[in-house]
Amino acid sequence: MVDRRERVIVITKKSKAAAHHGGAWKVAYADFVTAMMALFMVLWLVSQTDEQTRQKLSEYFRTGMFSGAPALVMGGSGVAEHGFLDANGGILQLEQRTLAQSAEEVKKALMVAEKADTELANLIKNMDVRVTDEGLLIQIIDGGDGLLFDLSSAELKPKLRQLLEVIAPVLGRLKNKIQVHGHTDARPFPPSSERTNWELSFMRADAARRVIEAHGVALDQIDGVFAHGASSPYVKTDPFDARNRRLAILAVRLGAEDLAARGMPTNQGFPIRKALSPTPDEAQPKPAAL
Repeated sequence: MVDRRERVIVITKKSKAAAHHGGAWKVAYADFVTAMMALFMVLWLVSQTDEQTRQKLSEYFRTGMFSGAPALVMGGSGVAEHGFLDANGGILQLEQRTLAQSAEEVKKALMVAEKADTELANLIKNMDVRVTDEGLLIQIIDGGDGLLFDLSSAELKPKLRQLLEVIAPVLGRLKNKIQVHGHTDARPFPPSSERTNWELSFMRADAARRVIEAHGVALDQIDGVFAHGASSPYVKTDPFDARNRRLAILAVRLGAEDLAARGMPTNQGFPIRKALSPTPDEAQPKPAAL
């Protein structure tokens, strides 16, 4: 007898354990968090800067170079024409050495001059020569002995003119633009006078500009003549101190022309020679005439 019952076939699928994916997702997540942190830091830094700085940063990220900085032009020797940006703030190393060498040339020229002329030596001892963030800064400071100017006069004294003639050839050999800045102390003119310290500081600076142009600085090398009146004293604790009356000549660092043109270079920086970089004696203020 034939058994006609249908045979039931049961198929059982064995479930496999899920594959182990490892910790790759953790690495990706860490990268994402780091990127977000960097983004928020950049946004915060941008919010703390002015428009001009943001433009310079934008240009840097597009070109790899700050605005005004010389390009890295490779020649046969493989050396840039002017210099290159370092990793610690963008100072042009070759130009830094050039400015320092020029400061040494100024120092040597002054040392020769002071040995030959005692009266000129008295003027040189009050000079301030240093390399700053803006460039090579040479300040000729009134020591209260009347060797720079007569009272309320824009006429340069003969020894001051002689001193400018000594340093002009050194400045003329530089590729840097030259600025001349004039300063007075805070003693005002009489109310009836048509002249103020602003006019006086400009006239003195412009007279100095004429001298250095006649002795080695090219006409197109001059970047500007600036009048500061008594607004930027050398001795900040005493606006009437004689040392506030001074001429400042700046060989502007390549790429820093816009920054330096905003105002007077600071007195900060490292001195080239202590004898040429006196620190203002602020402990003994003294009144002075213009």
